[in-house]
This record gives sequence, structure tokens and C-alpha cells, in this order.
Amino acid sequence: MASLSLMTGTLGQRLAKHLLRRCTFNITKQRIDYFATLTPSAAVEELFLTGIPTIDEPLDWDTGQHWINSGIDPLLSTTNQRVAIKAWWLHEALHDASIQSKMVLFLHQYFVISFDGVGPTAQAFDYLELLKFYAFGSYKTLAKKMTIDNAMLDYLDGNSNTVSNPNENYAREFLELFTIGKGAQIGPGDYTNYTEDDIVAASKLLSGWRELNRVSPPDPAYIDLETGLSAGYPDYTRHDSSDKTFSPAFANQTITGAVNESDMYRELDDFVEMVFAQTATAETICRRLYRFFVSDNVSAEIETDIIVPLANTLRTNNYNLEIALKQLLKSQHFYDADDSTSGDEIIGGLIKAPIELVLPTIQFFQIPLPDQFTNTKELYYEWYRRSVIDLLFANADFSIFSPDSVAGYAAYYQEPGYHKNWVNASTLVTRYKLPEMLITGDRLLTGGDLGAGIQIDLVDFIENSGIISDPSDADTIVTELTNYLFCESCSAERYDYFLNEVFLEGAPAFDWTLDWVDYQNTGIDAAVRIPLDNLFKALLYSQEYQIM
Repeated sequence: MASLSLMTGTLGQRLAKHLLRRCTFNITKQRIDYFATLTPSAAVEELFLTGIPTIDEPLDWDTGQHWINSGIDPLLSTTNQRVAIKAWWLHEALHDASIQSKMVLFLHQYFVISFDGVGPTAQAFDYLELLKFYAFGSYKTLAKKMTIDNAMLDYLDGNSNTVSNPNENYAREFLELFTIGKGAQIGPGDYTNYTEDDIVAASKLLSGWRELNRVSPPDPAYIDLETGLSAGYPDYTRHDSSDKTFSPAFANQTITGAVNESDMYRELDDFVEMVFAQTATAETICRRLYRFFVSDNVSAEIETDIIVPLANTLRTNNYNLEIALKQLLKSQHFYDADDSTSGDEIIGGLIKAPIELVLPTIQFFQIPLPDQFTNTKELYYEWYRRSVIDLLFANADFSIFSPDSVAGYAAYYQEPGYHKNWVNASTLVTRYKLPEMLITGDRLLTGGDLGAGIQIDLVDFIENSGIISDPSDADTIVTELTNYLFCESCSAERYDYFLNEVFLEGAPAFDWTLDWVDYQNTGIDAAVRIPLDNLFKALLYSQEYQIM
């Protein structure tokens, strides 16, 4: 029986790795060791403690200056500026010790925009800041704020939705993708949870909201008092002021039309409250949380024992994500400890998204990156843009913050494969280029283009990282790396493969010891570098490393 009952005891290494992989991109040996000493409750509470960002906003890589809230021109909308925001966010996520960045990615998937589909680039920055602000807050309140977010008004045509020219784009996606979800179709235009007539009524209710030209700093007259972010504004002359009556899916509720611009906020509030009063809305959100953090297998048992009670927690706490997510992450079920077969369903049960491959690899192997302040272009452009965003992500069906459709990334929504959609014939090659890129420092898949921006020195890592307790012992190297990098302990067969076939290539283990001692005495590392490079590639190529 699946259970949300509290998991007790200390985590230990295996469960600490599981929690960190699912909740953060910042995974190191030191963090695994520390979390292994904590109870699940203490560990989860720690993940909700946010730190100070490395920098509050991105830099312009040509000038090294801030350009959004304190600098050049927030109305810039060049590709370089949009990519700078992505690069800056990825760098912050790399260093984020909390669950906040994972929650921003989760919320982006379910309140999708594409940076390529919005105008002034600062609006994309404000959008990310809005997700960050509500990462631990109310999903319902975020739904209200997102409806009049400037980037969203631009992306889904809310800006052009008027009384004389209705546009249903945002209303449709709000119901289908952002909140309650369709449900099963039970009749023409009737999707159980709402109808086509509800979309029409909602589009009328949402008419008249205008995108605001972003200034630096934002115009105080159009600052949301709760978030401090720039927001759209109501234009009553463009608003459909009639009363809107919804279908039996919403108990035939009528929402009174606004009488002036100020009252448009009330009308919007009434609409969102109506949608979030439905049990189906809370259950839809909880299924999404479950699939993102736990498993895509929402069986009848999971629906009854996990989704329904979790949705009740969400609804009774004003859709507060932190409260519901803590209940899930502290539960016996999250750690696969609620049945007689531990390890059969959840731990190691998801394929890593490209971001979950790249960032934790950089962090765990302590790979040095260009300094954000003194080498901004090398960090933002050469590494994050050309190597990560344009190569490793784009060729793996993960165009970060620029998904192909308003539904987001297929691995988070497309049945029946879900996370399996990360791996196919075209994306697999790209996933396997990561270790080779890190070893060579070259940007691959681009005609031999050099200068990926970063490179790992495995000899230095083994010798000085503090991760390997005895670099002269081959067994220690393989054991300690596989213990920290893989979800589960290696089988004897797999361990033999990594140690004897890959690392030692059939030679006796003592040969490695002699080679290491020789390196220590002479400083010549060729004999130890080649086997370390081979082991690194094999570990990162392995199916064990592709899952979490």
C-alpha cells in the first residue's frame, strides 16, 4: 500500500543520493555525506532554505555590465540578451543548494512561455523571477499573477484579446495545461473538467489586459506590490464587461463583469478562485508534482493513496506548494519504503533530463568554469550558450526556456513514455558526447569546433578532490566513484566491467599502483591519465549514470 506516512531514521548514502538527485542540481560528495546523516524531515527542511544568489541579474557579456534593472536598456530583445538570461539562470541553478531551481523548472513546464516568443528581453527575466518568487508559495496565486505577466500576455496573445476581437489562446491553455486539465472527453466539446463554452466565457473574462513596456527600473505605477515585479495592466475600453456564466463543470457559476479597470482584478480573481475550487485542479497539480519528483507510474493505488490525500493537503493550504511537496518528499513512498520490495519502483526510476546530466556532472567533478565577472563571455557564450544550450540541450530535445510547444517538454507530459522521451536515436548521441567534451575541452557535433569553454583534469581530480581516499588503489577509485555516481550499488558483473575491462584493461591491479607511484615521483601522467579518461567516459556513458 502506497503511503504518505513520515519516513523515519537517518537517510544513509543511498537515500541521500536519491533525495538530492530529485531535488537539486548541486550534488557533491560532501553534500551526499552530510545529508546521509540527517533524517528525511531534517534533510527536506534544509532543501527549502534558500541562499544568496551569486549575482542578482545577468551581465552583458560584451560590456560586463548589468542591463536589466540597473543598467543599459531593459527593452533590448537581441538573441544574445535572451541567451544571457538562460546562461545566468543555469549558473545560478548549478550553485543552488536548495530545491528552488528545480521548482522553477517544474513551474516553467506548467506555465510555459518561450523566450523566443516574447518581446523585450527583460520580460523573460521577470517571468523567471515570478516563478522563483512562488516556487515555495501558492500555485493558485501564481496562476493569477501569471495571467497578467507581461511575457505571458505577449506569448499567448492575451495582449490582443479584446471585446471586439476575442482571442481564446490563453483561456484554452490556462484550463488545459496550466491548471485543471481536460479530463476524459464525454461529449462534443465536453472534456469532463471544462467545456468549449467555458473557454469562450473565460476568454471574454480575460479580455482587456495589456502588456506594459518594460522600463529600468520598472514603473512603480505598474509594480505588483507582492512580488515587486513589473506586470501588465487593465484597459477597460478593451474589456468585455458582460457577466460570464460557466458550464455545469463549474456548477453553472456566473462571474459578474467588471465595472471599471480596478474591478477587472476582482473579476480575474473570481475566475481563478472558481477554477481552483475544483477538486480536479488540485489533483492535476499533484499528479504533475508526482511525475516530476517521483515517478510517471500513477497507478490506481497511487491515485487513491498518494494523489488524493496530497491534493487535499494542497487545497486546504491555499495551494501552497511547499507544504504539499514537503509531505511528499518526507513520505515513506518517496523513498520506496512503503512496500516489501525496496528498490523496485522509484529510486533509479527516472531518466535524467539533459540539465540533470550536465549540471550535477560539473558540480560533482569540480570542473572549473570561467569567472562570471571577469570572463563573462567565456562563461555565458562559449560554455553555456554554444556548448550547453545550443549543443547538449538543443540536440537532446531540451531547448531550455524555449520549448517547441506550449505543452512544454515531451518528457514531462507525453504519454505513455514520459521520461523515456529523453532518449531516442537522435538524442542518445548528444547525451554521450558530454564526457568526451569534458575530457577534450572541444565542442563536438559541430564540425570539430574547438573551445567548449571548460575541461576536466581527471588526474588532478583523483589526486586532490578529496573524493578518492586512496588514488593509488584501483579498487578504491572504482568503488568510491560508482558508490557516489550511481543510484544503486554495482552488481558484481558491472563492477568487474568497470574495474577490469575498462580501467585496468585486463592488467593486474598492482600495475595501477606502480603507475600512480611513478607519476607521483616523476610528474609524468600519461600512464595514469589514459585509464582515468577511459573510466570517466565509461561511467558517464553507462545506463546507471543516465538514471536517477
